[in-house]
Amino acid sequence: MRAIKVLPVALAMLLPIGSFCQDMTRKTDARAYLAELARLGARKPFIKDSPDVYLERASLGQFFTDPIYKRLEGNAYFGYRYDEGFVFEGNDIQIEIIRDLTPDRGCSAAYRLALEKALEAAGIQIKPLAAYQIGICVVGIEARETENTLPGVMVESYLRNANHKKSFFIRYGAGSPRSLAAAIRLSAEMLVAELQARWKGHELTGTR
Repeated sequence: MRAIKVLPVALAMLLPIGSFCQDMTRKTDARAYLAELARLGARKPFIKDSPDVYLERASLGQFFTDPIYKRLEGNAYFGYRYDEGFVFEGNDIQIEIIRDLTPDRGCSAAYRLALEKALEAAGIQIKPLAAYQIGICVVGIEARETENTLPGVMVESYLRNANHKKSFFIRYGAGSPRSLAAAIRLSAEMLVAELQARWKGHELTGTR
């Protein structure tokens, strides 16, 4: 699927930001460097900015709904997000659903394992009846490295507080030059990082 064509850009997220900035300053002048940072940090509507809307319509509408797509903002580098005000205040979560739209449906088990390990590493317990929920749909895949792509996945995902009826939605790609398995692990870790960023009180106490 062409949804994965953005993955070579996502590779930059594997690099320490300091190394990225140093490389940029060596290759560009200050104005070009600042312009590139502004481009990477730009927030644009998904329905106007993402080429997937025009070239990969089949990857849309099978998990997220049209109202969500209309609210997603971001860019192809960091993904497109819509936050209703989701806050993670607990220490447990349920994996509500993992869907796989890839041709052989071969990502679900690997993604679940990667997500379980990422949550465990973050100190978050998985409980079937937890009020906090994760939903994931793999909407695109590139199994092997090609001239224009890396092995990787494109996913749509939500984090939801079932009690407060507040959710966070994100569509993003993750790729790795090592393997598809490494890209799946990176994707799961990126999603857990989004959860941790909304972990109320954790940033103040440093505890879990």
